Amino acid sequence: MPEGGSNAAGVRGCADLAAELSAQLPGHDLVVTAVGTGATLAGLAHGLPSGRAAVGVCVLKGAEYLDGEVRRLQREAFGAEGGTWSLDHRFHHGGFARSTPGLRAFTADFTARHGFAPEAVYVSKALFAVLEGGLGAGRDVVVVVTGAPL
Repeated sequence: MPEGGSNAAGVRGCADLAAELSAQLPGHDLVVTAVGTGATLAGLAHGLPSGRAAVGVCVLKGAEYLDGEVRRLQREAFGAEGGTWSLDHRFHHGGFARSTPGLRAFTADFTARHGFAPEAVYVSKALFAVLEGGLGAGRDVVVVVTGAPL
């Protein structure tokens, strides 16, 4: 599989993950994940049951093209687009592998509180979007952690 799992096999694997999340956490109505290539979001959104949605937190600055890429990946993997999903471009913190003092402070605080150091390129941005940025406010949110700290 290519880097980022951005092919049909990777997307289908993420659809399986959506089914597993729904079985283990039946009350959630929103799944949030960081997005680099769009593969994880494409699969999660396609695999979620009706009434549930996925939001991808884009870690790339100026990546509006990713909407089309998610659709393309879904068509490649499943033969059709599917699921309720959107991309949020507000939390890239300067772009891929970049950070801000606010994101670094959030990550340090999250690590101290929870004993888990979220990976800084992707995962911290998704967690920040939910916990500090209000993404998914008022909803039962599951954040998919796609990477481990380096």
